[in-house]
Amino acid sequence: MDYTDRIYIGTVLLERNRWSSREPSFQVSDWARRMAEAGFDGIELWQNHAVKATEQEREKLKGSPCPVTIFNSYAGCEDEQRAEREEAVQLARFFSARGMKYNFGRDKARHAAYRTNVRDWREALPASFRFLCECHGGSSMEEPEIAAATFDALGNGGYEAIVHVMNREEGAVRRWFERLGARITHAHVALSGPGPNERGAICLSQDPEFVRSRMGLLRELGYRGSYTIEFTEGVRGHEDRERLFENAVADMAFLRECLGKY
Repeated sequence: MDYTDRIYIGTVLLERNRWSSREPSFQVSDWARRMAEAGFDGIELWQNHAVKATEQEREKLKGSPCPVTIFNSYAGCEDEQRAEREEAVQLARFFSARGMKYNFGRDKARHAAYRTNVRDWREALPASFRFLCECHGGSSMEEPEIAAATFDALGNGGYEAIVHVMNREEGAVRRWFERLGARITHAHVALSGPGPNERGAICLSQDPEFVRSRMGLLRELGYRGSYTIEFTEGVRGHEDRERLFENAVADMAFLRECLGKY
């Protein structure tokens, strides 16, 4: 399946408890039709919107008009978290997801063990499945050089990478592409304010020159992957889910406009 320029919505964007209790505060199925009608190509489903959902909710999501395309897993890579990884595989299969987002652990001293467990995790999934490592700050894959060496050690078994393409530091984005190149197949989209005192997420249209320039850079670097609107203006503090959804739709539309120019 061609996923070039597909744009998904991350349900973590709409979840006000994402960083607190992590208990779902709404049912994604109630929003799925609106997501499809708004034009999203699919859903990146936050783990707990499935793990902590009722069987009825999971069945609704399985037949969702906006398909669960990527399963956003927070299963650990530690030896003792094997059951979590197996559950993530089962749920990804249940939803017929095309890919899974995962993270390496935080303890860099355990990186080799993480790598072994990641290989086992990958082998439990179909060959065509997108196994997407989010190269995230605070994980043992936060440096491009380490990530590149790790992927080289894992081999060519369908190991792909996610980067945060709206990072304000252009040099950091270039480093990731220099080290990982074509392994980068998915992007999380969240734009922070431009000043040091404006670190909250803003809508893409609030800094159009930056976003257009960044999308041009991605084309220059050869990126031909998919995108998830991960966060937008209104995240943190007192969150209005309706407003968050409207902003996510606006971000999707602006991103499509940019993609149409390159």
